Parts: sequence; structure tokens; C-alpha cells
Amino acid sequence: MRMLLSLALAALVPGFALADEAMCEYRHPDRPSWDFFAACEIEETSRNGVATLEANVANGSRFTIEDPSGADGLAAVSVNGLAATRLAREDARCYLTETEGELVCIHPQGSVASTTAPPEPSPAPAASDTGFGGGQRGFCLLAARKDGVETLVEYGACTRRENCLASDTGGLTCLTDFNWTSGRLTEMARADDWRTLDGATVDIDDKGCFNDAPGGLRFCFSQDAMTAAEHPVLATASP
Repeated sequence: MRMLLSLALAALVPGFALADEAMCEYRHPDRPSWDFFAACEIEETSRNGVATLEANVANGSRFTIEDPSGADGLAAVSVNGLAATRLAREDARCYLTETEGELVCIHPQGSVASTTAPPEPSPAPAASDTGFGGGQRGFCLLAARKDGVETLVEYGACTRRENCLASDTGGLTCLTDFNWTSGRLTEMARADDWRTLDGATVDIDDKGCFNDAPGGLRFCFSQDAMTAAEHPVLATASP
């Protein structure tokens, strides 16, 4: 089955060499911290002339492209459900979302990121966080501690997006955005021997939460909804 998928993709993008592995590029005009060029795995299926490409990126991002290149013209191109335009590129298969101006490209395996900026897309409305940039959906918790008493600052759904770069010494430096559905943004940076949260040095507790002791803050992320049994501070939230 994978070989059949690879054959379909190879026929559409020169240089894929019948492989499921590729390089995925993502660029957001208003969120440069979300941009990445990373290894990914592509699976493609076709039905009624509409190709569906599902990309799983090494950094945790995912996206699905619906491309009716062989259909009767009634179907529309979309990326993660957002209307998109297919771009004319010989070196990659690229799409531009119409409302957000996000660029998504699938490059052949072994490609390297371009050192030049991509063409400027047409102006788009101000971006709203649709969660398209991939990442991992879950729940975020932020609590404050003063005089030994912890109070809940906020708890709710959020999306984690992480981009990592390898250093010359082989280590990784990663930048992570936690985008809350409420509009709050929590940012983390980390390397092998340090970690910061919104610019403050933090340590990790036995629950996997991040503690800014001097600032009296605790931040947690979980793919599953958190409970008061695990985090008693949730019991203090107003009904």
C-alpha cells in the first residue's frame, strides 16, 4: 500500500523518488515563530479524482491537503479545511491559504531550506488563530503562588507548537508556543541544560509542570483534560 501511495506522489512532484519521506515547509506571515522546514511523512489517497495528502511532521505538526487536480473542477483545494490556492512550483508542491496567507510546501526528501525569502503572498485579513499551523492540542494550566497559597490564574484548551534547531555541537534549541483558546500566549525556550518560560528560568516538578519559583508561577500542559485530583488548584476555580 505504501508503495502505491509513493507512486502517486512521485508522479505529482518530481524528485520524490518513490518515497513516503519528504520535507515539509510551513510559513505564516504574522507568526514567524511557527515557521519550519522539517522532515515529514506523507500518505496520499485518491478518490473521485481528489488527492488527499496527510503530512505528519517530525516537529509534531500535522496537516491535510485536499487537491482536486484530477477532478471535474467542482471540488476546491483546501489545507486543513481552509480554502487554498495551488502555486505553480516545479521544485515542490505548494499551497497558499486564502484567508490566512499561510504557505505550505511538500519538498522531495533531502531538500534543504531556501536561503531566500518566499514570494510575498497577496494581502490577507489579519490572522486569527485557527490552529492550522499544526502542533498538539491539549490543556494548559497557569497558577500563581503567594505566601504559600496557590491560586488559579487560568485553565483551558490550548495548542502547543514547537520548532527545534540543531546546533553545531549536536544539541537542540527549541522554541515552543502555547496558544490558549482564550487568546493568552505562553512561550517557552529550552536547550539541553536550561529552560525558560516567558523569559524566566524554570524547573520541572514531579507532575511535569514548570515552576518559576522567584515569580511564583506554575505552568502545566497535558494532552488530556486535567482534574482537581491531580491539580488541587483547579478545585478553587469559580463554578
